[in-house]
Amino acid sequence: MTIRSFDLLQPRSLPEAVELLQRHGDDARAIGGGTTLVVLLKQRALHYPYLVDLQTIPGLSHINQDSDAIRIGALATHRMIELSPLVRQAFPVVAEAFSHIGNVRVRQTASIGGNLAHADYRLDPPPALLALGATVSTYGTKGSRTIALKDFFRGMYETALEPGDILTEVTIPRMPDNSKAVYLRYSTLSANDWPCVGVGAFMQKQGGRCQQLRLALGGVAATPLLISGLEFAHDQVVDAAVIDKILAAVDAQISPSADLRGSEWYKRKMARLFTQKAIERVNG
Repeated sequence: MTIRSFDLLQPRSLPEAVELLQRHGDDARAIGGGTTLVVLLKQRALHYPYLVDLQTIPGLSHINQDSDAIRIGALATHRMIELSPLVRQAFPVVAEAFSHIGNVRVRQTASIGGNLAHADYRLDPPPALLALGATVSTYGTKGSRTIALKDFFRGMYETALEPGDILTEVTIPRMPDNSKAVYLRYSTLSANDWPCVGVGAFMQKQGGRCQQLRLALGGVAATPLLISGLEFAHDQVVDAAVIDKILAAVDAQISPSADLRGSEWYKRKMARLFTQKAIERVNG
């Protein structure tokens, strides 16, 4: 199907883009890479008389490293992140997560900002980024804000972005010494499809004991989910008994829905299996 006509607005700065979004309200939508939005427009599932093109705003596609973090501009493409030497050295788990998205053509166009702002519960990057403690920066009528990614996802396709807000940057804090992170995904259809379940895991150890543990799952709740209540693992040897307690906490917090990728029962089984695999890898 063809896309209904719209006006493409091309601001030259973030304040101008925010003003355009405010002026046109619900009739306007920001567009970055557009890989998801264009499909929805073609399907006539959505229509906006005005699209605000973020590609005309300079300075939103960087990948920079400072003393304590890597900062990724919202318009950095998945392929840029996947191949970035900075990302691959500091956070190979992030490069791994982005390498699974769609295919190379999609990754060449789609942006990290659009990926997160779309807030699809099945996406690959959020579990890895959540496990690493990432934050997002936004710009809007109230100025700049920094939001922990764990607080960014509010519901299915819903985020903490307020009307007129634009996601501008993703910050990933440096991993501490003696820590590991992994991302595992399982697809029941094709390798290019959304995962049935995706698991991000991060662990810092000292003297063979866990000092920090974070687990995040995608595809098994209304939002990408950072598992809470894992403090009991602190200063513990992560043995079979501790892993069983962790898996029980995961099972209590996920709420998978049956679809083409599996039944609720099946997704719970796969969430347990791949969470256990992820824990074993970061604990090794």
